[in-house]
Amino acid sequence: MNYTPEQRAIIQRIGEISARFDATVASHREAQVAAGRNLIDAVAALTTAIERSNELMPLFLQHGDAFREFLDTL
Repeated sequence: MNYTPEQRAIIQRIGEISARFDATVASHREAQVAAGRNLIDAVAALTTAIERSNELMPLFLQHGDAFREFLDTL
């Protein structure tokens, strides 16, 4: 098939846009994978913080109870 110069120019532009599209999709995919890893790390850190808080709260409450008990003896 013979294309006109105008059609060849359009085909050229389509090829350039396709290349940019492919590059953009690839970079977005890489960014999404990295964000997913960061999200997993953030959730793990939050879970650890909650677990540590859950360990400390009973001790804090026991400390407060013992201090109130001490104050009652004064």
